Amino acid sequence: MDEKLTERKKKVLQALVDGYITSVEPISSGDIQAKYLPNVSTATIRSELSHLEEMGYLIKPHVSAGRVPSSKAYRYYVENFVEDDIIDIEQLRKNITKKYDSVVEIVNDSAKIVSDVTNYTSLLMIANSDTLTIKDVKLLDMYDGTALVLIITDSGVIKDKEIKLPKIEDNYVEAANGLLNKSFAGKTLSQIVNSKVDLDAELRDFKQIFEDVIEVLSEYKKSRDGQVYVEGTDKIFEYPEAKNYDNIKNFMTIVGRKDKLKSLMKDDGDIEFSIKIGAEDGEGLDNMALVSAKYHVKGKEVGQLGVIGPERMDYKKVLSVLKQLGKIIDNLED
Repeated sequence: MDEKLTERKKKVLQALVDGYITSVEPISSGDIQAKYLPNVSTATIRSELSHLEEMGYLIKPHVSAGRVPSSKAYRYYVENFVEDDIIDIEQLRKNITKKYDSVVEIVNDSAKIVSDVTNYTSLLMIANSDTLTIKDVKLLDMYDGTALVLIITDSGVIKDKEIKLPKIEDNYVEAANGLLNKSFAGKTLSQIVNSKVDLDAELRDFKQIFEDVIEVLSEYKKSRDGQVYVEGTDKIFEYPEAKNYDNIKNFMTIVGRKDKLKSLMKDDGDIEFSIKIGAEDGEGLDNMALVSAKYHVKGKEVGQLGVIGPERMDYKKVLSVLKQLGKIIDNLED
């Protein structure tokens, strides 16, 4: 069957999805005529609804009920009808204008903002840190035989890690700072973590410091790479879909499994926005949808941020919030 939709079928489909997103009730031909297409007869609308059902866009839950969208309908709706929603961009800016010490802080804050503004559960996956570039390494002498390692990268600060000083001599910390910066500044985190400490004989007094700093970076890399955070899990209970036991069980199973969330938010190459709807891709998102976007700080990708919620989510609002917040974050000043 030719699945190219006529202009009238498109209008009927858009009206039905819009109506169902708002009402969560099966939509009838009379509903569509009264609210969206007053100049089209109910008989004509019924005929179009029947054709759309045959084409797999609609589902009729009960014999005498109206119809509801299928996953296929939501996909068509997102790809053809969703435009930017009107959101309070200035309020978004105000929520994320404070100074941040690290990218993780920025995106963690963003996850809470997305959850609050959209009223859905938000997801955050931190990008791999292999390409983080070291800008500066500082040892701050604590004068008790330890030093605080402060490592500044092109995406923020790694801090609050104490290490033992192998010896306390005049100018030792100052000399170590100089050597560390000479060796590490301008290199990526991956290059440093995978390197071996090989110092000249006269510099071997600093070998332990080098190894300790590399260990700090290695621990940071392990703790950060591919981490997934969830914000606002309880939001799902505000939607009628949560009254269905299978829906809520599936939702809680997915958000409770970090490996599953990583798989759902895996990098899709150059695609900036990823939209997974229902069970269409065999991802286990029955009656749910996940919308995610890549986030950048000063042009560098730092992770993915998105929302997961009912298949009947407000795609227009979700996509607009993710898009506008992404622009704000990418342009944050130092």
